[in-house]
Amino acid sequence: KDADEIIQCDNCGITVHEGCYGVDGESDSIMSSASENSTEPWFCDACKCGVSPSCELCPNQDGIFKETDAGRWVHIVCALYVPGVAFGDIDKLRPVTLTEMNYSKYGAKECSFCEDPRFARTGVCISCDAGMCRAYFHVTCAQKEGLLSEAAAEEDIADPFFAYCKQHADRLDRKWKRKNYLALQSYCKMSLQEREKQLSPEAQARINARLQQYRAKAELARSTRPQAWVPREKLPRPLTSSASAIRKLMRKAELMGISTDIFPVDNSDTSSSVDGRRKHKQPALTADFVNYYFERNMRMIQIQENMAEQKNIKDKLENEQEKLHVEYNKLCESLEELQNLNGKLRSEGQGIWALLGRITGQKLNIPAILRAPKERKPSKKEGGTQKTSTLPAVLYSCGICKKNHDQHLLLLCDTCKLHYHLGCLDPPLTRMPRKTKNSYWQCSECDQAGSSDMEADMAMETLPDGTKRSRRQIKEPVKFVPQDMPPEPKKIPIRNTRTRGRKRSFIPEEEKHEERVPRERRQRQSVLQKKPKAEDLRTECATCKGTGDNENLVRCDECRLCYHFGCLDPPLKKSPKQTGYGWICQECDSSSSKEDENEAERKNISQELSMEQKNPKK
Repeated sequence: KDADEIIQCDNCGITVHEGCYGVDGESDSIMSSASENSTEPWFCDACKCGVSPSCELCPNQDGIFKETDAGRWVHIVCALYVPGVAFGDIDKLRPVTLTEMNYSKYGAKECSFCEDPRFARTGVCISCDAGMCRAYFHVTCAQKEGLLSEAAAEEDIADPFFAYCKQHADRLDRKWKRKNYLALQSYCKMSLQEREKQLSPEAQARINARLQQYRAKAELARSTRPQAWVPREKLPRPLTSSASAIRKLMRKAELMGISTDIFPVDNSDTSSSVDGRRKHKQPALTADFVNYYFERNMRMIQIQENMAEQKNIKDKLENEQEKLHVEYNKLCESLEELQNLNGKLRSEGQGIWALLGRITGQKLNIPAILRAPKERKPSKKEGGTQKTSTLPAVLYSCGICKKNHDQHLLLLCDTCKLHYHLGCLDPPLTRMPRKTKNSYWQCSECDQAGSSDMEADMAMETLPDGTKRSRRQIKEPVKFVPQDMPPEPKKIPIRNTRTRGRKRSFIPEEEKHEERVPRERRQRQSVLQKKPKAEDLRTECATCKGTGDNENLVRCDECRLCYHFGCLDPPLKKSPKQTGYGWICQECDSSSSKEDENEAERKNISQELSMEQKNPKK
């Protein structure tokens, strides 16, 4: 509309609606249909006053500002969205009044969108309008993220301005608003640069002259303006809640050559304390600050007296400790002398006892009193039944760090019989693992062979909360046969055999008549000759002679041959091995069953012979 057009500042380049900025149509705005519209410049309030303002409610410097009644500056969007901020003239939206807002809101909450933690507690943060949401942020920070909303014009609401956090805002609406905000910022900068290039020097001089006139009027109005009302009682406010003060302090530190990165940022809530008292009160001529000051002095005196008392107790204990050290050293010297005298007397008694044995011609037993302390065994009267705990004679060393300290933290692997510190394991353990009669513990190196069989079947699943857990994968059997390989040999099933809980499989005719070492002999050889475990590299299937890897091959624990999951009988989709159990192929299982049958036949023949010997008549 002609009465609510978008106008642009001829100095800084910001663009606003006349109604949104509170422009008076009679004095400040020029209709677009007027003939002088193309030549009459317009300036925002900050350019008219000739200042580079800093908002009192947020740390961001860019934006559209309005002046307060005390001569400070705030963003107009901050004044609209922060509760408690009022306008002197609702039509012109000026001046802005901050005295009606509670000063305890300054620096009370931390902004969740500020990148610099030093500015996160500056100004006033608003909360998300979603019920029970505890997200806080500055108004301009929410504007950058596209989180501000406004009720429709036909809705009659007392406070039509809303703000939501990223979790409760509409994703598409937020994305659209953020895109518009970034486009508007870049447009303002580009349009101002292009306008400066297109303006002639005469037009630029006319704009500057007009700007100087506005600044003179603003200075005159400021001097003749009545003094703003302030409350009688001074309202203390933390210095760190002012963004302009923090920038000045940072500039001062830069000029003095002091790095501000070494000072930690304290974001703790200063209004709460562990003992119920406030940690700090802002200096002011109030009864609360005076009570806090006297209470702090009394607490300091009490702490100093307590420190002096504790120091006296410490000195007394140190003197007693020195006396006890002297007595302990004397007792150690006297004990050493008595031990030497006891050793001399024992050696003399042993010599006399040996002389008596030679005189009598018999071998006499040495009495207990003449035995060495290590060989002496206390009698029942002296408490011989009680077992005293002694330190181990052998100090075990850790298999990783090769050190023998912290013997009580060493853990024994039941497979390789090596000891490991709990902290040296990967990942480190905080306590001893629980061992029972039917379970044991082994280190990660010994567990690699057992776990490699299950690697193909296990995968990592990511849960919705970000954590990961193991998940079993079921894959189709993969069978690869090269073109130059002969067709598969005919498989003959073996019947009437006992599997003893193992998987049944088929064997080809070529390998059926191979002679194998008996199972008992193989077991005895494996027990006598233990070799280090080699790497489990599976490359070829013993049935189809096809290549493969750990994902589609399983190895027999007896003959160490590999088979495809699909080459087994019946074909399988996953490895038949399970954690903690072994698996042997059909060929190895048939050999063991044959041995069992032969043993049963021998037992039957021996029973028949024994029966014939007992009954010869029959």
